[in-house]
Amino acid sequence: MAIVEMSKIRLVGMTSARNELLDALSETGCVELSFKNADEGVSQVVCVPEELEEKHASLESAVETLTALLERRKNDKEYAGVKESLGAFVVSYEDFARITEKENELFAVAEEIKRAEEKTAEIKLERVKRVNLCANLTPYVTIKSKFSEFVDTPHVKTFFGTVKSESLKKLTDAVSLEEFSDVKVLAEAGQPVIVAVALKEEADKLSALLTEAGFTACPFKDAVYPEDAALKEEKKILELDAETERLEKEICDKAKYLKELKVLSDRYRFETQKAVSGAKFEHTASTFMLEGFLPKENREKVEKAIYTVSDAVFTEFCEPEEGETVPTLTKNDKLVSQAEFVTDMYSPPDYREVDPNKTVFFFFMLFMGVIMADIGYGLLMIALGSVLSMRIKTPGGAKKLWNVIAIGGVFTIIFGVLFNSFFGFEIMPFSLLPNPAAKPLNMNSIMTILLFCLLLGVIQIATGYFMKALNCFKHKDVLGGIFDGLLWVLFFIGFVGAVFNFLMGYLNVEVSEEVTAFFDKIQKPALIVTLSALALAALTAGRNEKGFGKFSKGFGAIYGLINLMSDILSYARLFGLMISGMIIASTFNDMGLGLIAGGGAGYVLGAVVMVIGHAFNLAMGVLGAYIHDSRLQYIEYFSKFYTGEGEKFTPFGSELKYIYVTK
Repeated sequence: MAIVEMSKIRLVGMTSARNELLDALSETGCVELSFKNADEGVSQVVCVPEELEEKHASLESAVETLTALLERRKNDKEYAGVKESLGAFVVSYEDFARITEKENELFAVAEEIKRAEEKTAEIKLERVKRVNLCANLTPYVTIKSKFSEFVDTPHVKTFFGTVKSESLKKLTDAVSLEEFSDVKVLAEAGQPVIVAVALKEEADKLSALLTEAGFTACPFKDAVYPEDAALKEEKKILELDAETERLEKEICDKAKYLKELKVLSDRYRFETQKAVSGAKFEHTASTFMLEGFLPKENREKVEKAIYTVSDAVFTEFCEPEEGETVPTLTKNDKLVSQAEFVTDMYSPPDYREVDPNKTVFFFFMLFMGVIMADIGYGLLMIALGSVLSMRIKTPGGAKKLWNVIAIGGVFTIIFGVLFNSFFGFEIMPFSLLPNPAAKPLNMNSIMTILLFCLLLGVIQIATGYFMKALNCFKHKDVLGGIFDGLLWVLFFIGFVGAVFNFLMGYLNVEVSEEVTAFFDKIQKPALIVTLSALALAALTAGRNEKGFGKFSKGFGAIYGLINLMSDILSYARLFGLMISGMIIASTFNDMGLGLIAGGGAGYVLGAVVMVIGHAFNLAMGVLGAYIHDSRLQYIEYFSKFYTGEGEKFTPFGSELKYIYVTK
């Protein structure tokens, strides 16, 4: 449907013009390069100039350092204007190409950031040492003697340090039994500090007792009071913190350069890509050859860009070879293109299959509308999705996700009108569709909506087989399209007509006489169509097999009906999610109105309960709708036809880190 047809390009040019030609191809945004495998005898040695790598690394380091600091300070008034620079942003190709004119200034800024960051790292390392020193000093700060006073004498060995709290009493008791030893507790708060003395000839006994008590000798020997030493270290830590703050502010003051640093960093990223790509091209002493893919519709644009650079080139455009891996580029309108996010989360389509995005868009939004089914919730989804989408300036997954939620809000409003629900309240005198959560609960309404959800499943699965037929026809497999695709579409059409009246009667669902009469008339023809389609599908399932395989494939087709019925029942989750959301909304309304009816503070509490309740219900509802809706697309729908595993078209020069370049 909307997969863009690709051409293959071969270009032979002079090596001296290679960089200019690659710049021109990048500017078009239309060419993805491809490379032959090394085992085909093609030069694959990749050698990026050291200077190029160093410059890119310098810019990358500056950007990362500046970004990390600004992320912590982005809420400060002083840096309020930098938030836009912290994320990805859009740049014109002209600005991207001309950023090198400012590279001397920007490299100087990067060098200043590097020096400040290195100095900050040194200070932080010094601070860690000081903090550890303070921690070691802490047990001693209450001692009123200098460290240097606890020393040996000619005849006495002195032990000064800390012991374990739980071993203190045992130690003092043991030392008291020794005739020529003594111990004194100098501090007990936290880790006990002791000084123990013994005659030198008795020192070994005392040392053994101290070891049992977990003794750690004091590491400090200076002629200074412990408290003074601790205060000195704390003061030094404050000075280091102040210096760190000054250096970090010095770095943050470069915030005005962040955007340009990001652009220049990506420019050097691109230059690196050119060097890597150039090394992979086939080449002679003075020429090179590149290959790639481009949309057919852009052929003239690419040719013009090439010959603007040089006439000394040879270009050839041809069709991709059979079996060759071709990148996939989808082209859909603004609405349908949002569904590409859902499809790509599973896998991009293969180049040679039908684009599923139009049908994915329809069913995904339809199911989200069924699950949420409330006018108020739909309005909030539109508002929230639109605002958050507009805040994201760059294209990509996040923007499309919020657009999907906003569009889903439109379908939510539609089903909210059909079910007559506005934040769980009925605002119209009637409902176009029976509300399964209406009080008192009505089994007829519940069964009607459950069957409606299952019917949606039948329609989507039948559409999946129709898509399979289209894929087969695209590959000129006419028999496959008929027997593996269209026959099953007929089966489901006939199946609905054949079982409609039976299900309505069995489940006691009220249906108008006109509808009942219509399905009575078509019941037999529909049953014939169903059985005929099933028989033909079974007979032709093994048409490409030999021997017993023909029979086993046919039996497998009939046995597969169990899986098909299971797939249809999976769509009951639409009903379950919808009715649970409706009941939760109604419950919070009842709670809130009950409080409001009490008057006084109940007016406020009731409103708070309803707001919080609906916010919770909306959040859980949207999350559940997205997850289960995606599951139905990926498992029940895609399993019928979708190949996937495509490679997204990635134009040369578009794989950048910080910016999106507009051509």
